[in-house]
Amino acid sequence: RALRTHPYTFLSFCTAHPAQAQIAPFKTMRTCLFIVYLTSIMSVVDSGWVDPDTSSKYKSTKSHTVGDDREYTLVFSDEFEQEGRTFKDGDDPRWTALEKNDYTNDALHYYSSDNAYTTGGILNITTEMKTKSFKALNETTREYFAEKKHYKSAMLQGWNKFCITGGIVEVRAKLPGNAYTGGLWPAIWLLGNLARATFVGSSDYMW
Repeated sequence: RALRTHPYTFLSFCTAHPAQAQIAPFKTMRTCLFIVYLTSIMSVVDSGWVDPDTSSKYKSTKSHTVGDDREYTLVFSDEFEQEGRTFKDGDDPRWTALEKNDYTNDALHYYSSDNAYTTGGILNITTEMKTKSFKALNETTREYFAEKKHYKSAMLQGWNKFCITGGIVEVRAKLPGNAYTGGLWPAIWLLGNLARATFVGSSDYMW
């Protein structure tokens, strides 16, 4: 019985405003662990979402909130240990890497599914200086036109795949570069399932 509620998770690495961007030929966010705990009452869910590579010591945890003495049971984990995973739409049961332009917040990049993959037991999300040509829509005239962006990156989403109503989410990730260098925006988010990140018509007033 699969759990179908909300919110869902997504991981991304994007570039920000032109005046702030100071980007080397490529930067990579590396994620080695993604786990979700729910209270023990949810242990009846038999969905097979726990990665067999997850150590038994992570199968349960205690709350970090003062006054909450409940034990939380692991219901979802992804260790990214399998070599050569790709995340194009339909490739993976847990994550989908977008293949679309990001036109939010004056973003400089195009989200490419080629920029997310596993290697050496790690999920790599890479931003690189590489030109991408694509068809874009003018939202005023409703006409398509040829567009180019000179950076490529990736966003992985669990949208409409695994969703939760609450619990504990833990992520272990190594973010790229100097934290005080402007122009980079690596991120790990939770968002309600009615909205889908970068599909702005669905996410108006949801942030």
